[in-house]
Amino acid sequence: MAIYYVQPNGSNSNTGLGTSNALAWQTVQKALGATGIGSGDTLYIAPGTYREAITIAGTYSATTSIIGDRTAAQFSSISAGYVRITGLASDALGVSTSVGNFTTNGKSYLTFDSLWLEHKITVAASSTNITFIRCQMTTPFQPTPTVTAIPVIAITTTGQSAILFDKCYIQGGVYIDGSGTATTTRFNACLVQLASVSEGGFEFQNSGAPAMIFSNCTIFGGMRAQVFRGYSPPSGAASIYNCLIVPDYCTPTLGSSNSGVFTEDYNAGYISRTTVVAGANTKQLYHRAFTHTPIYINPIDAAIIPYTPLAADALLGAGSATYSFGTDYFGNAWASPPSIGAMELKTYSTIGAYLPSERNASAITIAPASTSQSIELYLGATGLTFSTSGLAAYYVRNKSAPVAITLVTQTPTGAWSSGGFAEIDSSLVPGVYRLDVPNAAFAAGASDVTIVVRGAAGTNGAVLTVTLSSGGLTAAQTAAAVWDEPYTSHTTASTFGARTLKTTVDNRPVDVGTSFHVQANVHAIVDSTAAASELSGALLHNGTDYISAELVTPVTSAALVRMGPFEVKADGLGASDPLDIQKGAQHGVDIQCVDNNGAGIDITSATVTAKVYNSGATLVSTLTCTATYAADGRATFTLTTAVTNTPGTYTATITRTTGASDTQVFGPLRIYVRDI
Repeated sequence: MAIYYVQPNGSNSNTGLGTSNALAWQTVQKALGATGIGSGDTLYIAPGTYREAITIAGTYSATTSIIGDRTAAQFSSISAGYVRITGLASDALGVSTSVGNFTTNGKSYLTFDSLWLEHKITVAASSTNITFIRCQMTTPFQPTPTVTAIPVIAITTTGQSAILFDKCYIQGGVYIDGSGTATTTRFNACLVQLASVSEGGFEFQNSGAPAMIFSNCTIFGGMRAQVFRGYSPPSGAASIYNCLIVPDYCTPTLGSSNSGVFTEDYNAGYISRTTVVAGANTKQLYHRAFTHTPIYINPIDAAIIPYTPLAADALLGAGSATYSFGTDYFGNAWASPPSIGAMELKTYSTIGAYLPSERNASAITIAPASTSQSIELYLGATGLTFSTSGLAAYYVRNKSAPVAITLVTQTPTGAWSSGGFAEIDSSLVPGVYRLDVPNAAFAAGASDVTIVVRGAAGTNGAVLTVTLSSGGLTAAQTAAAVWDEPYTSHTTASTFGARTLKTTVDNRPVDVGTSFHVQANVHAIVDSTAAASELSGALLHNGTDYISAELVTPVTSAALVRMGPFEVKADGLGASDPLDIQKGAQHGVDIQCVDNNGAGIDITSATVTAKVYNSGATLVSTLTCTATYAADGRATFTLTTAVTNTPGTYTATITRTTGASDTQVFGPLRIYVRDI
């Protein structure tokens, strides 16, 4: 079971096994010809116009899917659009020259999905298990009103079975040649716009037994022609149920040269008959009961129906569940009983339908090299699974090419599995899905990763940006990542790693005595004037031991300091974590002025400054803070080289002034400038 691809910029000399120009085929005929796809395969066709005659070759004994990828979910370098397979040699006005027809040529087990087929479509004799779903089917010919229309679909029924036109838009007539025996062919939930010329409806010829069923179709247009017309077909040639029939002008609507050809019931519309018995439950509606406008609709993105019922109760729930089939034109379940026509008119709840306007976008932080990570995404639509048609997922590492994520089945609480995809709860959190991201996405070496899920009907998808930063680690994870790391990997002489080892001889671990005390030579602190000066503002002697000066320094209030992805919140004793700065760097610092409860203090119209003092309590620099979210007390300032050019310990306070008698001081924030 292989997957093949066709795109306009491909080549028929390629393998067809990828979406790039170097892999994809160029024509649909190549894909469906003798050297193309095989039984059970899937073919994705990229948006574009393909001017081709299509004759299908090969033998198919299992369901084989030919899918128009209108959203370009499979083709990252191609924009969304129609997948148009046309018989027109060009689109010049008045041109009706055809390059050929589209014929199944007696093939079986083929499903055509989401294609615009601008051809005369011939379902040839002995075709079985042929399905057209969500297709737009139009004729490439342009007849004048006085010329007989060439039908868009021609069905020859000898030896056929299980032919289905489901949720299709059909523009033009349908010709059924019943010259031989056949089993059921069905039109379900189709919108049919008949040509406004003679022979523009469903025409049955000859004496075979085509056994056609029309269920929940909306049929409109068809000037001069009968909607259903029979010439010598046998009794029971066609059954018509739950259909809305709205001819422009047509008398009779259902007519045949002999009786018993058409059986109809539970229909509605402007219906007249010749040798056809009226259905007991059929509703006769006149033009004043509804309005309609023939319009060009594609079933995938149609948002307007071609009629507006003025007497809604004439159609709502007026059909028969016995004759309903599948789902309606938009894929919704039929009510019980169903409405008449191609669209279910029932309103199921007071909650409006989801109409996505843009992709959902969000951002999170995950540590580099994290594994077995699951994320949650909001896609809006419900009922999606890993195998939903068109659904695709990708991750893009910073400045790298997109990588497809192969989706697999998952449950909301199952063990992580690469590509696992599952809806979490369609009732409690509708539209929210779990995705198990491949480990390669979060490998170290990139600053961020963007994850995209898109392509399914009913949703514009979701975009999640993941910042790869150790700021996403918990305290326990940070400790494990640092202290459980083998020292042998970090022993280069004169590096920070080496300096944590015994100083007398590099590249050796520290000694631990029998009393579990670390044995170290610390006399250099006593002998070093620089070390003593560095520690004088940080340590106090209480007569027995040295203790941190910060523990006894009074503090006016608290502050929230944000550095990159990290947030450090001060407690009642001041900032709990210092800010480490490399010598000579200019470093932006985000701050928030908060009260003792952690709530932001409004700095709108206030003057906010940062004052930086060295370890000797001498003011080194006064810096202006720029408000970023004044109502919440958020601002930013930049540490300049006036501070960072000299290594040492500094203290910063934040001053908020709104008037001569209204000044508040927040902090302090401890800053270490290191000569690394």
